[in-house]
Amino acid sequence: MMCNTRFQSYFCFSVLLLILPCCGVLSAQKVTVSNEINVRTNYAYDILPNIGENILFYHDRGSEHVFEIYDQNFRYKRTKELFFEKKNAIVLGVTAQEEYFSMVYSYKDEGISYIRINRYDAFAELIDSSTLISEKSKILKTKHRFIHSDDKSKILLFAPSDGGVNLLLIDNISLRLIFGFTLIHKDFNFKEDFKKILVNNNGEVFIAGKKDNYFNRKNKDAVMCLKITGPDGISTHVIHSDELMIHNLMLAYDPINDRIIFSGLVGKSDDASSSGYFMQSFSGSAIPVESKINPNFFSLDFLSEFYGKKPGKVKELTGFSCRDMVIRKDGGVILITELQKQFTRRAPMTTTGRFGEFISTRGFIDYYHEDIILLAMYPDGREHWKRILFKKQFSQDDDGIFSSYFLFKTPSRMRLVYNDEIKNNNTVSEYVIDPVGNYERNSVLSTEYQNLKLRFRDAIQIAPNSIIVPSEKSFKINMVRIDYN
Repeated sequence: MMCNTRFQSYFCFSVLLLILPCCGVLSAQKVTVSNEINVRTNYAYDILPNIGENILFYHDRGSEHVFEIYDQNFRYKRTKELFFEKKNAIVLGVTAQEEYFSMVYSYKDEGISYIRINRYDAFAELIDSSTLISEKSKILKTKHRFIHSDDKSKILLFAPSDGGVNLLLIDNISLRLIFGFTLIHKDFNFKEDFKKILVNNNGEVFIAGKKDNYFNRKNKDAVMCLKITGPDGISTHVIHSDELMIHNLMLAYDPINDRIIFSGLVGKSDDASSSGYFMQSFSGSAIPVESKINPNFFSLDFLSEFYGKKPGKVKELTGFSCRDMVIRKDGGVILITELQKQFTRRAPMTTTGRFGEFISTRGFIDYYHEDIILLAMYPDGREHWKRILFKKQFSQDDDGIFSSYFLFKTPSRMRLVYNDEIKNNNTVSEYVIDPVGNYERNSVLSTEYQNLKLRFRDAIQIAPNSIIVPSEKSFKINMVRIDYN
């Protein structure tokens, strides 16, 4: 979803093919803008593209769930409100497929907890439904989070519980519950250690977490991974490091090569400093019980090139976070990291709250999203190439929602599309990167006099050459479609 209280919504696309050379960059784009959509009363919103011939804009207004339906050129067709068994039903997640979309929701009625899944067509008309959970339990005490597999055939609901995590795996084709149980692990604290979770197309669930000093020996840092195929199919795997801290962990599944991939940064001190990076890839059916990472280190010459200082003056990167991991068809990856900084400026005057705490009457939070470093690795984790892409974005008191970039993937290249500056009249630029790290920087469009403020972090790729980007100003949304000709 695309606001502060939004759902997790994931849109998975084809992986980057790294065997083709970079072709000439297409410079012409077609831009289509919808009319304004008012979201002032929304808790959240989402955009569901390419359902049949329609684009659906979803308004979550708490007790109201409304879809506005548009054609591919953003011409309005109709509005449809959904109704559930109870007015206070909670929508847990929505996933879209080619001809329909599925909505999972929960409610309570006379002490019974229900979780149901409904299937709707391209005009938001109900075509099928199923009850997944119907029992007297505390299962709805905590709101479940929602993810799905790459092919959207599996939906996973998960929620922390006392000492464990509740898992509900749903077959999105047959609308049935595959399994549902609470997982408890003596060595895994699901509230403190939890970092990543995914479900693959086969319905296997992987949960990864950080376990500092897992082996109870000095200078050990480890990642614990749980593989879950059902209540009786749970295995534990540990990836550890000597001397270095593992941070910014990334977890992904490679459906082409049937492998589970761990990646991230490593450093000698804290999560803010990085001296290198790593990638570990294992067959999904043969993950070792224990393995040790073999990191690639940043050379002094590379650090000198980035910071513009003499070699040896700087020995670590500071402030970089992993943003994306692109899986190559050969099983290698490209790890995309971004320099992110946040500063709070306190006002000199404060006031006292109800319970004696001091509250600033004014205050500003500055958000910086700056340079990008691409780290390409072979399937065995060795360094292939790395590149520095320079950008500088600054914003204030907006949670950085207009900053960073959108990763636009095609079979032969990838594009990183972003706002040059965070302001009303702005130029949108892109870096186009080929399989061996060659890149070009291009201007895509200008928003001057168009009253647009584009949220590229929440863009959606709808075709190999098209994306939809929400533009948000004063609680009003425009859907902006960019087509590369």
